[in-house]
Amino acid sequence: MEHKQLAKMASHQFICFLAMISLMIINISANKACHPDDLKGLNDFKASIHSDTSGRLSKWIGQDCCNWPGISCNSTTNRVVEIYLPGHYVSGDDESPNFVSSTMSGSISPSISLLTSLQVIDLNKLVGLTGQIPESIGVLKNLKELNLQTNQISSTIPESVFTLTSLTTLNLENNHLTGEISENIGNLQALQKLFLSNNSFTGKIPVSITKLHSISTIHLEKNQLVGEIQLPLTPSQWPLIKTLALDNNALTGAIPDSIGYLTTLSSLSISNNQFTGPIPSSLGNIKQLQILKVNNNNLAVEMLPTTICGLTELSVLYVSQNKIHGPLPGCLYSFKYLLDVDVPFKRTATLPMGVHK
Repeated sequence: MEHKQLAKMASHQFICFLAMISLMIINISANKACHPDDLKGLNDFKASIHSDTSGRLSKWIGQDCCNWPGISCNSTTNRVVEIYLPGHYVSGDDESPNFVSSTMSGSISPSISLLTSLQVIDLNKLVGLTGQIPESIGVLKNLKELNLQTNQISSTIPESVFTLTSLTTLNLENNHLTGEISENIGNLQALQKLFLSNNSFTGKIPVSITKLHSISTIHLEKNQLVGEIQLPLTPSQWPLIKTLALDNNALTGAIPDSIGYLTTLSSLSISNNQFTGPIPSSLGNIKQLQILKVNNNNLAVEMLPTTICGLTELSVLYVSQNKIHGPLPGCLYSFKYLLDVDVPFKRTATLPMGVHK
């Protein structure tokens, strides 16, 4: 009798054990499943892509989207936080990496707005993405990085992009974008890097760009921008600026004296515009400047300002195709980093170890 009771108890315990294991399996499966909104958003994104030479999207099957190629999730909420599908990427492990170059053709589905926890969208250099940036992207209030560079995206930047106040990087260069750059760009107070080069933007540089107090990099070159250059009126407005590239536009007017406020600048490129007047002496305040390109403008001055002698970190200096005469300031001959020079007048001595034009 006692033996039967023990056997019955053991059987009951075993059944309970099996039930517990089954419950654990169900919970694990549930935890692996994508949030329904994320799943729909990603599947709609996949459906809008007509070809993918990398084959990454062909592996988007099942409901465990956090393990799909190019997708990352928050470990606590299991919500998708990153779509990382660049055209150039590394596959394999650290010991045997495989460098892959791929393309995708299609468009960006408006359903991407269903992935409300997204922090990163990186679809750079896929070459074949067309259509517009969805207006619905404005609901992604956690988005920090939007990188769509080197595709064929057209139309204007939707106003909703300028409501993404968490953005730190906006990279839309090398596309077919048109229209004016909205004054609402000044709302992006967290923005650190702005890449809008090689599009067909028109109109003036918005004044509100000077409100981007966290900005370090601005690339607006190779567009059709007109009007005067917009620079901060106080040193505190762009305290972190490193790169300012405005070349190959149709900008006019004088280079403002306030250029001297950008004391953290290391690269200034404003060549191939229609700037007039002198090169401001305040340029000498930018002690960290390494690249200075002002060639192919209408700058008029007898000689370069002597304050340029304070720019001892210069490695590139382009000033030709202006109305600048000479002579070349003697101090430049002692600049040990100056390797690439394009000047409109004859040099009377050899510059240090350079490639000279």
